[in-house]
This record gives sequence, C-alpha cells and structure tokens, in this order.
Amino acid sequence: MRELSIDKRTYAIEVHRRINQTADVPRLVIVAYQPNELTKQVLRICIRAVQYYTPEPHELWVVDNNSPTENKHWLLQWPNINVVFNRTEPLPPEGRNFPSLLMTYIRGKPKQRSWASYANAIGLEIAVRLIDPDSRFLMPMHMDTMPCRIGWLSFLQSKLNGRIRAAGVRMDKKHHRTPEGVLHVVGYLVDFQLFKELDLDFLPKLPRYDVGDRVTVALREAGYDVFACRNTLWQPELIEEIPPASPLRYFGVDRSFDDEGNIIFLHLGRGVRKAADGYSSSTTVEAWIRFAKENFFG
Repeated sequence: MRELSIDKRTYAIEVHRRINQTADVPRLVIVAYQPNELTKQVLRICIRAVQYYTPEPHELWVVDNNSPTENKHWLLQWPNINVVFNRTEPLPPEGRNFPSLLMTYIRGKPKQRSWASYANAIGLEIAVRLIDPDSRFLMPMHMDTMPCRIGWLSFLQSKLNGRIRAAGVRMDKKHHRTPEGVLHVVGYLVDFQLFKELDLDFLPKLPRYDVGDRVTVALREAGYDVFACRNTLWQPELIEEIPPASPLRYFGVDRSFDDEGNIIFLHLGRGVRKAADGYSSSTTVEAWIRFAKENFFG
C-alpha cells in the first residue's frame, strides 16, 4: 500500500505491476468503477478488445476507483495488465464539506456516481504518477470503449509528428468546450513528455473544461495541433458510408473511422451510469455486451 497526494487529498493505492515495457511503448490507461456485475462485464469487454486488437507493443493499466471489494479482485487474474486499486473515494473540494457529505448519505447514492467526471480525472492522475516518467505516449480510455480493428493504435500513433502532439477518436465542439473543439478523453494518445513539460493534468475546471479538455487547449496555446478521427456522434452522415451488410451500421454507438473508412473504435457512452443506475438512452449495456460477444469474440 502506498499513498499519493492529488488535489489536496490523500489517496491510498495498491499497485500490481505485471508488465513493464520500454519507454517508447504507449501506456493505455482504463479508469474503472465496478459497482455491480454488469459494469464488470463492460470492463472485461474493454480489456479483451484492447488485447485482441492491439498486437503492437503496449502497456495496459487498469485503475479501479474504489469499487466494492467483491467486484474488483478478478482483475488480478487477468494476464498482461497492470492493476491499481484506489481505496480512497475520489471527491472534489466541493464534495468534501460536511453538508455535501450529509446529503450524499441521506440520498443513499454512492459519492463516486455523483462526481463521476472528477473520479475519472483522479484515476488518470493516479496513472500519471505511476507510469514510467520517461514514457513517450499516454492514452486515457473510458471503460465502455471497444477497439475493433487491428491497427487502431498504430493509426493514431502515425498521426503524431512535430506539429500534431495528440490524436484521438473523437472531437467535441459543444456546450462549454472551445469553438475549435477538444479531444474527448474517451480515448486519445498524447505526447507524455510534452504533457509533463507543459505541466498539464486531467483535472476538470468546470463549468468550462471537463476532464482532459485542457490538454487540447494547452497544446494549441503552445503552438501545437491535435488530430481527431471522423466519428458518427457529430457526423451522423458517416453512417451512410458503412456497408449495409455490416452490423456496425445499425449499432447505435459512437463509431470512429480511420482514413480509409474503416471503423476502428467504438464507445457506448454513459456505460457505468446505464449499468449501475438504470439509465436508458440509445444502446443498452446488455446490447453492448451481446454485440461484442457475437461480432468480435465469437
């Protein structure tokens, strides 16, 4: 057990490192929260998809954010991943005062689902402090994602050069985000050495910047650029480019394309909320799990 200080709060963590790659190998980080069996299955799908469709050398980290004990220890049985158990509930400063804690207790809602965005940032900040400081590339990922084509990681990495220093699966241009758009933290590969040089972090600065948004903003301010895949969320017309015979044409999730029109990455959206809180909108968690098993893993 060790402790990390993040945003003026001490986090007790347990690190199980089983893979240690050279510094030039991308570090992929999945932040997870598993309050029930469905969320466990969502995470399993993500890990399996990463390993199945990523023959390139990579170092996969799973940071479990204070899930119930009975729901997380299966991760220690999974080969070739580094596992971190965060045993401290992620709480933003405004959630640490007595009235806020009292209301959470009265409502009976787990604190983490009240501060989901912040909790995701804490998981990423834990990873930033644990990966090799000489690592060249870092990729944060949501647990309700699914790489779905071999070469997806090489494609993103090929976009990085002297000018472009981050490449992601989706660009968002709505709500509080900048007019130019920001890479969504659902999945983007960033130059980790530049990330550190610019003294960046993943903590949100709401209401303007959500978790991970400031990475895109700071890169542009420093004179660099970013790349984003075409994605059906903001470009629904792309669905017409998917062959009618493909099951991906009718699967209502975010679909990201490479330059040749191949779908390389999927995102369910609100996966933990759908599985844990009964939230229903668009594709369900059960449909996500069924689709993965029927179309990708036999």
